[in-house]
Amino acid sequence: MVHDGFTFDVYDNYRFSDGSTVQPGERMIPWTGNPFQGVGGVNPVVTGTRTEAFTLAPLVDESAVIGVDLDGDGVMELQASTNASGFIDATSVMSSFSVGTMTQIRSSETSSQRSFYLSSRTDFFLTGQVIQTGQGDASDFQTINFEYDVTLAGNDDGMSFGADARGADAFQRPGLVTSLADLLNGPTDLLEVTEDIRQRESISLPEQSVRFDYIYGFDAYDLSMGAGPLQYRLEFDFYNR
Repeated sequence: MVHDGFTFDVYDNYRFSDGSTVQPGERMIPWTGNPFQGVGGVNPVVTGTRTEAFTLAPLVDESAVIGVDLDGDGVMELQASTNASGFIDATSVMSSFSVGTMTQIRSSETSSQRSFYLSSRTDFFLTGQVIQTGQGDASDFQTINFEYDVTLAGNDDGMSFGADARGADAFQRPGLVTSLADLLNGPTDLLEVTEDIRQRESISLPEQSVRFDYIYGFDAYDLSMGAGPLQYRLEFDFYNR
């Protein structure tokens, strides 16, 4: 199961059409007939909350918060004051500043941190894939960092999770992924779940779940690097282990 705290989708390694099973290394099948599936697909949430990420930022164009380094020491001393939405909009305010020989102007907030919750009664691989959907140079994906981790237990907006889930030993990283460029050549293994996540009986799905967190964005992008479009889709999927 993968869910965002409100809706969830079920994946299965059993083929209902012919009674066979998905072989190891094959994609697990979304179980669309599950009566508990909810009202739609799962959206990622802003990490640490259950606020759907897609409601907080524009889906097409997004502007980064401007940072100003006055003396070249790498510290953003002045930056835009925003409404914590993570992008510049009509409510954002910029403080005045003077430009000197050491002044550097660059994006001080260029990353997005998103999450979704995972529970299972089987072992599996979690994969990630980047699909370019519009303009942009493929080499630009090398400049977009990608980091990920598993939070075993916590509390997001009053929703407690992880008390009845497996510990850290059940989650392994098969390979090294550091940028979106590493996800361009088809589904890439991000996480190997070696045991079922659901550790014991519980009436609460969140208590049987862990949270998968990922962060992606530019690293200290500045105005000297130029400008241009880059459109892509980031997909996660599940494969039988």
